[in-house]
Amino acid sequence: MDRILKYVSILSILLFAATLSAQNETYTVTANSWPADFSSFESFRDANASTSQGAVIVLLAALSIYSKNAEEGKKALIICLDANSLISDTSPNGYKGFNINRNTIDLVKRQLEQHPYLIGSYLPGSSFQNGYKPSNPPYNFTLTSNRFSGTEESGQKKLFLPSSGADTPRPVTVKRNAKGVWKASEFSSLLVGIKKPATSNPADDL
Repeated sequence: MDRILKYVSILSILLFAATLSAQNETYTVTANSWPADFSSFESFRDANASTSQGAVIVLLAALSIYSKNAEEGKKALIICLDANSLISDTSPNGYKGFNINRNTIDLVKRQLEQHPYLIGSYLPGSSFQNGYKPSNPPYNFTLTSNRFSGTEESGQKKLFLPSSGADTPRPVTVKRNAKGVWKASEFSSLLVGIKKPATSNPADDL
């Protein structure tokens, strides 16, 4: 009886481990080029937003543009964010009749002003030692999911993106719209501060 119970226990552990392994998946997104402005962003969005993992990288590209040019970055965010993050705005301040809601744009603005190196930490080749300066594209991004992430079929998924300035990957929730395009829904964790970049002291060279 003890031997049978032992085998049952081992089998249960193996089955549980196999289930967890199946639920924790890894995704790779390759970006052969990286948009530097809004004019190159739209085609990048169209090429990548057909998958949940691609939509995370599209969001990252929009934030990267925003960190360099707020006006262009705002337009990029408008076309890659889920409708819950947008408001109607037909004024010149909007884009295609929409704008970003106050809570979301205030968070983006505040965090990127306080941590101008933040978005660079998500790009390949960056580290706190090199001031979070990424290498040149092409880029290969690795994202992960867990058993609580949801599924493609449900139209909502949470994926995790690593940062070279943080100990653990950060979650981004994306949703698929009626046209089959995946858009970022919740990404506040992506904007949390990271380890400050290393700085050199000019006096060290005296």
